[in-house]
Amino acid sequence: MTVPSATLPSRTDTQSPLATLKFRLIDLMRGTRTLELLAQLRQRQYDSPEKLATQGKADLARYFDELRANIPMFRDIPAFTDLPLTDKAFINAHREELRNPSYKGKVIRKKTSGSTGSPLVYYTSTETQSYLWAGLLLSWEVAGYKLGEPVAFLSGSALAGDGFKQRVYYKLLNVQVLSAFNLSAQTMSGYAAAIEQQGFRLLYGYASAIHRFACHLNASNTRPKHRLRGIICTAETLTPAMRKDIEQAFGVPCYSQYGCNDAGVSAFECEHREGFHLLSTRCHAEIVDGNRLISTDLTNRAMYLPRHDTGDLVRMADKPCRCGRGLPLIAEVIGRQNDVVVDQRGHAVHSEFFSHLFREDARIQRFQVVFDERTLNVNLHGDQLSDAELAALAAPYRERIAQAMSFEEVQFVCNQPFITLANSKHRFIMRRPAA
Repeated sequence: MTVPSATLPSRTDTQSPLATLKFRLIDLMRGTRTLELLAQLRQRQYDSPEKLATQGKADLARYFDELRANIPMFRDIPAFTDLPLTDKAFINAHREELRNPSYKGKVIRKKTSGSTGSPLVYYTSTETQSYLWAGLLLSWEVAGYKLGEPVAFLSGSALAGDGFKQRVYYKLLNVQVLSAFNLSAQTMSGYAAAIEQQGFRLLYGYASAIHRFACHLNASNTRPKHRLRGIICTAETLTPAMRKDIEQAFGVPCYSQYGCNDAGVSAFECEHREGFHLLSTRCHAEIVDGNRLISTDLTNRAMYLPRHDTGDLVRMADKPCRCGRGLPLIAEVIGRQNDVVVDQRGHAVHSEFFSHLFREDARIQRFQVVFDERTLNVNLHGDQLSDAELAALAAPYRERIAQAMSFEEVQFVCNQPFITLANSKHRFIMRRPAA
């Protein structure tokens, strides 16, 4: 199947006044300024690399001055590059010390497990949330989205959220969530029907979940009669083979998006799809030994997270993109991907299921799920537990897992060594290595 060529970003003068009103209402409810920032980013993305770099240097200097003035542990650090690298363990250990006592605005609590399965609790400001959504909308516009058009989210709680306010926001955003927790053949056939009937113009969600959906459509020779203009995959690596399968299933361009919200990283593919344009207006990015991406969210004044290690490996492009954007270009995100868990029936459950399952249990600091066709092993790390305590802790989780998937054997262990990959990076969901 020939996929239509990617198009240039949609003109904003075609968006409806009602859509603009709804988005302004969201900004008013959240205390954000998403639409204002989106208008700025539409223009600033085409500034020259030199102009963006000059502004970025000034923003970083201002951030560093405020950091030293407000956070005692950094007061005597002479230069920004002398700051220590921060990671989840450092932030969790110094969470209150990193909060800005001078910040008087609204504080938003965030909790994420990320790619390592180690929970991180941090705080952001309304400015950070404004940049998060403005960057997201900017990336959607590349795929042909116009403000207010219907969007389908194939995702879990990390993207979609599950609170009352979130549901109100999504109603105003014209977003419908399709759960990635259950990807049975029956469920995916229902999703295909919804895409046909509800006129979505954009499909957005986890790369592995959208790929699983596409493979289901291709295998069943199902071609939904949809109105999609584009598809955007996020949260995981989108391989060329995955992109090909997705475009075969839907017949529209498929884009990839990359982000790490705690580090202020937001990057998107343009119409040429030759790398990720990094919103350097929000963050200061550094590439250190071994291609490690270190980033500082310059917009978060509620809590300072300087020089945050994203845990990701990236390769920067050595020349600008043909599209004319001056933003730095990430040529490749080298190390990033979660597995979909597939049980003995072939029923797939997205890895986010386990993050959602364990993230609010204070006793569980880290975890790893290892599976094959027959067995699923859950390794919980936390305070030392007796066998009886572990059995009591595991019981409700075992029941939840049994409701979602079928394995001959589900085992729980506590504080056992994690299985690591060849590069020593911990993956919290993985297929059992072949013997």
